[in-house]
Amino acid sequence: MKVQAHQLFFPAAALYAAIAPWFLLAYLASGKPQVVSSAVHARGLLFGYVGALIAGYLLGRTRLPMLMLLFSLWLAGRLLELSHADTLPASLLYALFGLLLAALVTPKFRAAKKWRNRVAGPLIALVTCYPLLDQALRIHGITPRIAIQGVILPLALLLFFMGGRIITPALAVAYAARGERLPQRVQPAIEGMTITLLLLASATYLLAPQSRWPGIPVVVAGTLVLLRLYRWKLFALNWRSADIWALGAGYCWLGLGLLAVGCDAGRPVAGWTSLHVITIGALGTLSCTVMLRLGCKRRPAAAGWYCAIYLLLALAVTGRVLADWMPGAREMLLAFTATLWSLNFVAVGWLLTVRAGH
Repeated sequence: MKVQAHQLFFPAAALYAAIAPWFLLAYLASGKPQVVSSAVHARGLLFGYVGALIAGYLLGRTRLPMLMLLFSLWLAGRLLELSHADTLPASLLYALFGLLLAALVTPKFRAAKKWRNRVAGPLIALVTCYPLLDQALRIHGITPRIAIQGVILPLALLLFFMGGRIITPALAVAYAARGERLPQRVQPAIEGMTITLLLLASATYLLAPQSRWPGIPVVVAGTLVLLRLYRWKLFALNWRSADIWALGAGYCWLGLGLLAVGCDAGRPVAGWTSLHVITIGALGTLSCTVMLRLGCKRRPAAAGWYCAIYLLLALAVTGRVLADWMPGAREMLLAFTATLWSLNFVAVGWLLTVRAGH
């Protein structure tokens, strides 16, 4: 018996994303070591949430025993994070889930002929298995903050690549419905340059995390992302294409986030604000839109749901940025951000569950 992986992983990912910020806020309010810390929170979202997204989107129909094994590893990892995040069992669960997911997903990209498409397989393997590299970095004295920032660029590259592969055909269909032809499709020159720049920046950052040089290719890559988005001319579509607008909003946050991360490169304390532009704005908006488009394929979600996604997450990004700029109101703004983020994912999870039952 085979089951669509997204039917299991997408609702679970939405639920996990909805509750994750509150464990962190509990830690910040109490300072108790048994509550999830900032580093554990970041690792959980970057490896746990993203891992569930990759599994749900790319596995497709999977044999039930294999799917349950993979999901059990994922769920056990999320539960263990609550009390034993830095222990050997937690690290082993991260490793086992990442290796198994990479083994199942990356072969799907072996048949790709163009080098830009062949990058996807190793990139997915890097993101899913990054906890192993993270442990190696810790052994060699690289702090968790630097390790987490080191995975942001590969994650941004994955969002750039997969986002482009989702937006382009969706735009082509929308333009065809208008009796027009999409003016710009994949834009291979921009895609190739952006991939090269982000790969270069990732390698340079890991080798010299205190240098400002990685910021240059990241800023250029962010500019190219925004240029690619502009050339797609999403603004020519009407409100019925709200799902494509939401994808475009996520892509816009990605470009802006890369510009911010590039400007932060080399600073003594790299800005967490810039990282949240990518994680809340780009990752949040793109992933929620993809979950609704795929999970509600038989009964498409109304345009209002997609409008709610990019409005709630845009306000969440704004609140998170202001939290660093307004220290006096930091706790209130963090709670405001977490509330909007959670409301968004509760709504997405509820809709996925309701539509799955029909």
